[in-house]
Amino acid sequence: MSLSKQWFRTGLVAISLVLASVAPSTNAEEKSNVDGSGQKVVVHLSHFTDDLHRCFMAVKVANLMQDYGADVTLFVDLEGVRIAERKQELKFNWGPDSPSLAELYEKFADGGGKVLVCPHCAKSAHVTDPGLKRNAQIATLPMLGKMLIEADKVMDY
Repeated sequence: MSLSKQWFRTGLVAISLVLASVAPSTNAEEKSNVDGSGQKVVVHLSHFTDDLHRCFMAVKVANLMQDYGADVTLFVDLEGVRIAERKQELKFNWGPDSPSLAELYEKFADGGGKVLVCPHCAKSAHVTDPGLKRNAQIATLPMLGKMLIEADKVMDY
């Protein structure tokens, strides 16, 4: 499959997830018919304040997948490592009725979501394990390999 077709498919999936998370549910059975239990999902985030829209979408999608029972890991690298820093208060909003990024992160952590931080990016950003938020840790290479090999789905933001 060509790279442009892959990007087109990825875009369609992302748009579908956005619409599903924004549109009000017309039927309570819709959610009960979706069972993500047993699925391992990785949401990859490489942005922070450099692209707040991507940052919000990654955490919203991670929460959505978790709400449906999936085991979700938020993998952060590049600027995305900043979301896992304890000193970052995440007092950002995207849209007039949006919860803050802090609220979305806390919901994800409260639901058991894990945040794995790229070790190289953490080192470059001077981020250390003691300086990370709850449920976040700096990954090792074996941890990253295991996470990606075992993933049923990978979303990229």
